[in-house]
Amino acid sequence: MIPANPFDRRARADPYPVYQFMRTVEPVHKSPVGFWILTRYADCKVVLDDKRWSHSADRILEPGRGELEPVDPTVRLLRASVMFSDPPDHARHRGPLEAVMKEAMQDIAPRAQQVATDLVKLMREKEKGVDLIRDYAAPLPLVVLADMIGVPPADRGKVQRWGRELASGLDPMVRSTGVVNAGAAAAAFVEYLLDRIGEDRDATGGMLAELVAKPGKLTTWELIADLTAFFVVGLETTSNLIGTAMLALMRNPGEMTKLRRRPALIKTGLEELVRFDGPIHLTARVAAEDVEVGGTSVKAREQAILLLGAANRDPARFKEPDRLDLARAVNPHLGFGAGVHACFAAPLARLLGACALNTLVAEVEGLELAGEPKWNETVTMRGLSHLPVTFSS
Repeated sequence: MIPANPFDRRARADPYPVYQFMRTVEPVHKSPVGFWILTRYADCKVVLDDKRWSHSADRILEPGRGELEPVDPTVRLLRASVMFSDPPDHARHRGPLEAVMKEAMQDIAPRAQQVATDLVKLMREKEKGVDLIRDYAAPLPLVVLADMIGVPPADRGKVQRWGRELASGLDPMVRSTGVVNAGAAAAAFVEYLLDRIGEDRDATGGMLAELVAKPGKLTTWELIADLTAFFVVGLETTSNLIGTAMLALMRNPGEMTKLRRRPALIKTGLEELVRFDGPIHLTARVAAEDVEVGGTSVKAREQAILLLGAANRDPARFKEPDRLDLARAVNPHLGFGAGVHACFAAPLARLLGACALNTLVAEVEGLELAGEPKWNETVTMRGLSHLPVTFSS
């Protein structure tokens, strides 16, 4: 029986039948806990593009908090970041962050290729017990992003742990333990970056040093919040993208063969893999005023969950949406969002994803599943925690 709840753990491995059921029966659905759930492409796109819908951290993450109640540490950090700021503050944050990210990305392709090649070599040396997440999808973006930001190799493990705990705290159905862990991770990350700023500029390097040197109109607290958001979103989305994309290719060996024979197919292929089973399955907005969406009236201050994963399989927008087609030419997916808050780390995720997939497909023969994949516990940034594989060479 299909659980009519996108947050049901039984739907974690394959939420698309649930999405289809909701989109068919009640595409604008009022959840028992009060928020709206949107599943159609057209409705999600309208909300993402409409400035009457807010992405404020206070409204989304702590809508019931009173004025005198303490702010959760995670919310305190995120409310100061580019992720949860509305215009005009959003542009004030995004400008400096995108500028240093683009500058840092100029020389990142060779570094990403070297890391991918080295990881493939290490997998070959292991021969047995290879986990594509642990051994490839997770370390590749970790190494590259840590280098970009200015995190030394010795600190990669702890910042990766903080990033994962922070990301899990963003889930709508996160448990109390997850909230506490996310708060502790937020505090640890802030303290770490403050310490890095206090060190010698030459020793720190990377985007952190660049942002501190050219802060513009941002405070140090805002710079730290932005850099934390960049690292967490970039790390989780890229790692999850590589993992779910490889799972999709292994389950569609004909498409993998096409990519192996035509590496240039990755240009449209990556967009298709994001649409087919991308890393970001939902986002949230709050109505700043009374609005209408999908023929339904939504009152001011009511929250809507946009199921981007459902929108990307909407047959009203995509032909044969449940079929993986790496050559799909027209592909306006919402896998990285849309509008003002389209994912600012998407260019980096695309670059690293393309490099990771093409390298693995080209250099590893006979890649097959060696067991049942395991999924993480989040819906917002959905991905695999384990992907056991075997290969011939």
